[in-house]
Amino acid sequence: MRRQKNVKKNMGMICAGVLVLSMTGCGTASAQVTETKTMTTVTQTTVTSEQTSGETAGSSAETNQAASDEAFTALAKEALNQYFGVNMTDTAGYTVNVQHMEALPEFDVEQQIAVTFLPDELNLGDVSEDAVIDMENIDTKPMYDVTFTEQGTVKGIHLSYTDWENRSKPVSAETAKELAKEFVISHGLAEESSLNILGSATTSSDTISVVIRHKEGRALLIGVDSLAGRVRFFEDTLEKSAVKSITPLEEGKGVG
Repeated sequence: MRRQKNVKKNMGMICAGVLVLSMTGCGTASAQVTETKTMTTVTQTTVTSEQTSGETAGSSAETNQAASDEAFTALAKEALNQYFGVNMTDTAGYTVNVQHMEALPEFDVEQQIAVTFLPDELNLGDVSEDAVIDMENIDTKPMYDVTFTEQGTVKGIHLSYTDWENRSKPVSAETAKELAKEFVISHGLAEESSLNILGSATTSSDTISVVIRHKEGRALLIGVDSLAGRVRFFEDTLEKSAVKSITPLEEGKGVG
């Protein structure tokens, strides 16, 4: 619709030019024919120019998007190495996906860019509705998710299907809190003096999640692998969202 409006506007301007010629004595039959031909040529050129401009803009946007995705993928590789010592220079056996996610205020979800390193073993393609897949015990390489703000600041990292060696016994909630705090301090996620542990909860069979406030309205959600005794994920998020993630659905369950 915008293209049609622009063409109509250009035609109006050209017709106004023809009217001026007529008023100044140039509006003879041959002059009008010449002007009509000129108007037709200019109009066709305008449409072609707009089409080319639109196609160029679309191509440019796609190019910019691809460049942006490549940049975020490179940042994700750096972040995985920096925070977890994971080397993803070679992504053979993985599919890398970059998603630009809009904010969903009603669900306390912030705008972010997510880079996922999906192992081929988990790239299942189309699966029938009645298929039964034991995702918990599937034999696969680790899966990695790294999220960023639009400005390229690391927002969180999540490791799944890790093959870490388990401790002789699972860690307690108190130990998980200590491990989470040590991780935050050692990786410079926040100043030690600003940290306030708000609570923890067993959020899965092998995960204890710890919420640490680091500034007004914001908190770090840290996931500790209770069997291996190591941090498996972290996310800088809204405090209310982090607290909600460790709040039990039923009273007396899950709070550490």
